[in-house]
Amino acid sequence: MNPYQSRVHFLLTILLLSQAVLAEGTGGLAYIKVNAGVWGAPTARVFAVDTMEKFNSNWLALRVPLETARHFETLPHFFILGLGANYKDDFLIRTEFPLRRDIEAWYLDSYKRTYTFSPSELDLNVPTEAWGQWNNPAGFVKFGRFKPELAPTPNSIILGGAPHHDAVHWKFNAGIARYAFFLSSLNPWLTESEKEEQRTMTIPNARKRFYTEPVKNLLLHKVGIEGKFGYIYIIEQALVGGKPLDFRDVSPFMAWHNNFNYGHTKPSTAFEAGLKPTKNSEFYWQVMLEDVQSPVGEDIGDICCTTLGFLAGYKQKIPLGVYGEIESRIDAVRTDPELNNNRAPLQKMTSRKIYNSNFREQAKPNFADMYIVDYPLGYRRGPDAIDLWWNLKYSPANKKFKAELETAYLRQGDCEIYSEHSECSQRKVLGGVEEKVFLLDFLANYYYNKNLNIYAGAGFQNAKNKDHILGANKNDTWLKAGIGFYFD
Repeated sequence: MNPYQSRVHFLLTILLLSQAVLAEGTGGLAYIKVNAGVWGAPTARVFAVDTMEKFNSNWLALRVPLETARHFETLPHFFILGLGANYKDDFLIRTEFPLRRDIEAWYLDSYKRTYTFSPSELDLNVPTEAWGQWNNPAGFVKFGRFKPELAPTPNSIILGGAPHHDAVHWKFNAGIARYAFFLSSLNPWLTESEKEEQRTMTIPNARKRFYTEPVKNLLLHKVGIEGKFGYIYIIEQALVGGKPLDFRDVSPFMAWHNNFNYGHTKPSTAFEAGLKPTKNSEFYWQVMLEDVQSPVGEDIGDICCTTLGFLAGYKQKIPLGVYGEIESRIDAVRTDPELNNNRAPLQKMTSRKIYNSNFREQAKPNFADMYIVDYPLGYRRGPDAIDLWWNLKYSPANKKFKAELETAYLRQGDCEIYSEHSECSQRKVLGGVEEKVFLLDFLANYYYNKNLNIYAGAGFQNAKNKDHILGANKNDTWLKAGIGFYFD
């Protein structure tokens, strides 16, 4: 079955499920969104930072810089068909079938248009959202493709990076007690060189055991208490790569058991806390610990310290009565150079996304039909960073207008999520050629009615040592503007 047949089969399945639900007498929905405009954003100096794999002399797989891919994922789709159904508000089905521009076509367009009339410039990687959800008085169970909501800010160092997951999310609330379980199936595709690394690369205490099956999954357990004045959680993450999941890996009730899964599991522990001194304000913190120092290793003792990530933030909502409201958020983030990294490719805390493409012509030199991005499963900008973010939103009481301003001062060393772990583990944060960025981005939306909205915005970025190239200082400006239609 080819990809197009698969999509038609999936669409028919959703339609049949919708009809089955509607037969019980509740409701369904169908809508179309159309959006035409330009959407500029800061991107890397070159589209591909290196060649991931050569299938032959003129058939490539390219690695796209994380910065470019992150902003591509914020692009509004120029066409969306949405379908859904619900049964008594207890069971929901939602899916969206979008058309958007190919990532390289968008990058190469000087005007950064989001729409296209050329079939070769269509993005082939859909759907980006398709899920079912069962709601109950104590929480919900959600399954399918979606982006989980597990943190107080988009700058979370826990599940903050990937644009979406193929996952199951169970949330359970009982009084002040809170529990969440999350299981995500990740793409285990490796290049030929990575396959060899996975086959031969040991990690401390692996006892010369190798796990090479094409399987990669992330499990997360989150337990804590939450009340009127705040909350506190402890979070365990386990990335299992190179072997299928066993019951003691996947069971929601087996968290924090000493299974000693050396060689195929990368564990981490995190703490999250929040303080709500007033109704509309919140302080929040996250701390993540990886690779706790052990006294022995397979060949030599562990000479590195514990790998850490930190987040501290504050958000405030200011009601203005008949004038609407203002929301403000400030985040400070620090990540160690080797955070989320690992010696074995299938134990790297990454969500590998492959963007298949028909943008390039096969007869031309350097033909590529596969673009690869490793999204971090932690902080969205990855390791080796000290960042400060400030976000400000305003909306009037009638909700016809929304404006958002984001500004940031970002500093990052040259250890990437895919860098050699052994090199980055010996570095201090902001090592190598440090990139410094000042970012300013503004977007405003005007909603004429429920079917029509107009948006406009602009951005500015000053970068020193852009893309970690010494002396590559650059100022970038961009525009965002367009019109959107909604029909249901």
